[in-house]
Amino acid sequence: MPRRPLPRNRHSYLLTLTATACAAVAGIGAWLFLGHDDESGGCEDLLQDERIQEALGDSRTTGMNCSELGSVLREVTVGSLPGQHSLRQAQAMKDVLLAVDDEVTKAGGRLDPGMRVPLAESLADYASDTGVMLGMGRADHVVRSSASEPAWEDEEGVHMAVPRAALLRTVRAVSEEPKAFVVLRLAATRHAAEELAAVERDATGAELAAPPARTAHTLGALDAVAKDVRENLGGGRTAEWEREVFQGLTKRIPEPSSYDEDPVNHLVVSWRRALLTKGAEGSRTLLERQSADMVDVWSRALGLDGKVRRSLRHDTLNSSSAARGNAGRELD
Repeated sequence: MPRRPLPRNRHSYLLTLTATACAAVAGIGAWLFLGHDDESGGCEDLLQDERIQEALGDSRTTGMNCSELGSVLREVTVGSLPGQHSLRQAQAMKDVLLAVDDEVTKAGGRLDPGMRVPLAESLADYASDTGVMLGMGRADHVVRSSASEPAWEDEEGVHMAVPRAALLRTVRAVSEEPKAFVVLRLAATRHAAEELAAVERDATGAELAAPPARTAHTLGALDAVAKDVRENLGGGRTAEWEREVFQGLTKRIPEPSSYDEDPVNHLVVSWRRALLTKGAEGSRTLLERQSADMVDVWSRALGLDGKVRRSLRHDTLNSSSAARGNAGRELD
């Protein structure tokens, strides 16, 4: 006996139900692959935090989503000139980091996706401070890292400091977004180049050896962050994260200059071009070798002899590996 056709209204209902189910499955897939805005509970708690409200000041509004909050916080923490801040801006950055760390800790290490890139951009503008905190440390930054100690100014400019563990947790949470990690890595790369370029050509002893060690410790800590992100993403998401990081680090590389003309540009561009030449397949190894590779370019530009160059590279690789291990254990 032939089957009777479905009534029109029932047929429409089944089509609608099927489409809805497909959309739900697709939505779940996107949620699992990309994350979702509610994975850390949104930003309501941050908006209620007194430190965030103090940082926002006159910019404070209600009902902002996480992306809007991140954008406004970037505006109140970053100055008009790169790397230069008022005491109020630096204090706002410190308060934001302390509040975000509390939120990240409560959320099991996660930060709402809308906050990741703008917070990374704010942190990138404080590369001289974050480089010290993630790297070998300095007395002023250690002593002034507690919540009760305000931002300060010295002959080098305005600074802020938070506990290293708090900064490391926040950088880890931010870096789950590959674009945010690229922002932080490029800022650390430029700061490393500035540290190396400041060394006099006739430097010897500690004056020659200390800057490579400092940069190795900072970049090694970021290597640990990248490793922790990769291990926790798992599967295809890890490959996608690495691919996006590589693309970000090798995108729009400027023309190179000579070391004498622009040493910072020379060091940064030389490393980025080497990364591009090796391709995405070798990007993980090149990231973990970055400080040593930059020191190679730098020591050749200074005209150091082969024995000194090899010694500097060896020491830099050891420093980077030690820093990566130490930061990795802190993130466990």
